Amino acid sequence: MDELKIKQGLKDFFCNNLGIEADQLEYDTPLFSDGIGLDSIDSLEIISYVDGEYGVSMTGVGKDHFYNIDAIAAYIVANS
Repeated sequence: MDELKIKQGLKDFFCNNLGIEADQLEYDTPLFSDGIGLDSIDSLEIISYVDGEYGVSMTGVGKDHFYNIDAIAAYIVANS
């Protein structure tokens, strides 16, 4: 899988489905409390999106894999 395409797909998902402004979100922007403030409900939406779009389960995965778009994309590449 092309990691750059995955990163762009994730960014599009965050902007279109979670209401994040594109200019506030870079691939290395922290996503949760110390960053743009996503919460546990958002993490469930991320898990569902990744499973449906990329066929990679993130259920039960450590929070370090959810830190930012870079971390999520690296997890997808490593586990696809």
